[in-house]
Amino acid sequence: LKALNEFIGQWKGNGETKSGKTELWKESAEWGWDLKGAEPALKIKITGGKQFSEGTLKYLTDKKKYQLTVKTADKKDQVFVGEIKTKKLILTHDDPETKDKTTIEMSTNNEGARFVYNVAVQKRGIGIARRTVEVALSKEGAAFAGGKKAECIITGGLGTMAVTFGGKTYYVCCSGCRDEFNANPKKYVDEFEKA
Repeated sequence: LKALNEFIGQWKGNGETKSGKTELWKESAEWGWDLKGAEPALKIKITGGKQFSEGTLKYLTDKKKYQLTVKTADKKDQVFVGEIKTKKLILTHDDPETKDKTTIEMSTNNEGARFVYNVAVQKRGIGIARRTVEVALSKEGAAFAGGKKAECIITGGLGTMAVTFGGKTYYVCCSGCRDEFNANPKKYVDEFEKA
């Protein structure tokens, strides 16, 4: 999951429908590490989204694929599976009832300052997939210009939240890493200072 470390953080932006009547909305998302289970995972919580409300992203080591389980706007769970291709995480879900194939493409750009995801649907698995939703979000606390970026003391990703220990300030990338740091700060500070 380290390949997706740029996803971690809080994001705000806009969404737009791409099929039928155009609709615009404000959306925010928070990606964070879930380090409590047997295998690490990434969690996402979406506020104001028209497509999804929350989800969990795992890496299936036996299949060498990523698996995203999301809760749709109508409170149903959908499972998407896929891989990284041309710097995009591309995941698909085949609906057993309608035979529709839904694809989600996720990526970051501007050195991790922008997060974009698109949803496309191929009706009954036939023909061309039509893009239905496009969402573009900016990372809170990230500058579009260059400069030294704070590093998460837990994962090494972009540190966006300050934590303190022993009178010094360190950074974490998400609430999951903050909770992990607060549970055992000395362990992480010692490892970070040693590195």
